[in-house]
Amino acid sequence: MTLDSATGPLVGKTVLVTGGTGGIGKATAIGLSALGARVGITGRNQDRARAAAADISRASGNRMVDAFGADLSAQPEVRRMAEAVLVAYPQLDVLVNNVGGFWAHRRVTADGLEHTFAVNHLAPFLLTDLLLDRLMAATSARIVTVSSNAQAMGRIDFDDLQGEQEYSGPRTYNQSKLANVMFTYELSRRLHGSGVTANALHPGMVGSSFGAEDPTLLTNRLWQASADLVGRTAPQPS
Repeated sequence: MTLDSATGPLVGKTVLVTGGTGGIGKATAIGLSALGARVGITGRNQDRARAAAADISRASGNRMVDAFGADLSAQPEVRRMAEAVLVAYPQLDVLVNNVGGFWAHRRVTADGLEHTFAVNHLAPFLLTDLLLDRLMAATSARIVTVSSNAQAMGRIDFDDLQGEQEYSGPRTYNQSKLANVMFTYELSRRLHGSGVTANALHPGMVGSSFGAEDPTLLTNRLWQASADLVGRTAPQPS
């Protein structure tokens, strides 16, 4: 059955999921699409994003799945994609800030920013701001940011946000996840009474390709051992 005209709790709703080409993001998109929502996903590569959108459509039985290509580590790309989303979606009900990752070694984006902080925090911060008016125009809109319990070990180093003086992959990741939580709490406070809610979540330990792009030997082994112990894949509930 296709859901072009089907019933479901999210029929008539439009959702954007960043980082929806695999892992938790793709599973989230499938679940929301199966509930009847029109779902847009983002991916760094447009062709891969389109292929993932087709997979999501087949898995959910819902044809209303769109693909937006953008490298969210670059702020001009975030702005370009946000404009494309605003053109495509006169209504936006849910934003899921899912994109993120772990990189063991310090990288610099095209904007000259430290890569982990740029992807994990600055991208969702900027995208949310750019889409906020559209979300506020909806009824009971939702902003959900995927953080991590690693935030509990985080510390915002305002003297070295870019990791120029000293870089540690885990410490930088923890800082970015704490920034997600702090942003969400303040956003929730500012949106109180607006009809828009903001929440951050810890998805739990999930076996996926998270961190595979630039792991250390230790983090790769720890992550794999933890994921094997938990034995949970992205589509499985916690």
